[in-house]
Amino acid sequence: MKRVLSYVIALISCLSMHSQEAIDYLNVGKTIKFEKQRFQLAWSAHPADYYYIQEWLPNDETFENYNRMFTVTIHFSEELTPFIAVQNKAAELDERKKNDKVCNYNVFENGNEYVIDFIVGDASDGLLNLVEHDVHHYKQVVINGKKALQLNFISERSYGDDIIPFLQALKDRRESIIGSLTKMKVKCKIK
Repeated sequence: MKRVLSYVIALISCLSMHSQEAIDYLNVGKTIKFEKQRFQLAWSAHPADYYYIQEWLPNDETFENYNRMFTVTIHFSEELTPFIAVQNKAAELDERKKNDKVCNYNVFENGNEYVIDFIVGDASDGLLNLVEHDVHHYKQVVINGKKALQLNFISERSYGDDIIPFLQALKDRRESIIGSLTKMKVKCKIK
């Protein structure tokens, strides 16, 4: 459990460091293609000996106002399984639901792999400012002889007046996004 808590602390510290130059720690490439769209490696971190994270954005987007972002994380651990990771994410979203009326999720199992498909929102003064749809795919991998949890995820956002059309289109696209993510082969190599 201490290892899971330290994972959360490492992740939080990573999120505040987007200004550093991106290094391809995972050796998966500076460019990733997802659903016919190219993403460029925009940020990476290796804040603990057991944890790596890399994020890719389309060329014309920034972290402050992105529409799509692709992320891969590797967490070396004997204890952290895809099942535990998806349970932790579901618990986080259940807590968020108390204050986020948009928050909703579905969990899918495929053997030892898990997918959580969720939506969250941000509102102020009763108006929805942002909606984010994420699909997280958790799987167990072995890298350099060590057991690790690999998380691949796609995040999509919409803002202001574009939220309703985004949500309407998402109804038809959701299954395709999940299918594309789970079929994607991202093989990490750490030197």
